[in-house]
Amino acid sequence: MKKINWMTVALMTLVLGATFPAMTGCKTSELAANSSQTVKYTCPMHPEVVQNSPGNCPICCMTLVETINTVSSTTH
Repeated sequence: MKKINWMTVALMTLVLGATFPAMTGCKTSELAANSSQTVKYTCPMHPEVVQNSPGNCPICCMTLVETINTVSSTTH
C-alpha cells in the first residue's frame, strides 16, 4: 500500500511540475522576448554616450540612466 502512495505522490509531482508554468501564465514566447533585450546606459543630456555598465557621462559627469534595447530580427 505504501508503494502505491509513493507512486501516486511521484506522479502528481511530475504532473504539477509540467503544468505549473502554464498555470502561472509564463509563455515561451515571453521568455524568448525577454532574452533578446540588452541593458545599456546612456546620458540624459548626451544620448550619443552609450555604455554597457553604469557610471558617469565622460562629457558632463551626469549619472548614466538605464535603457533597454530590444534586439529585433526582421525578414524581407
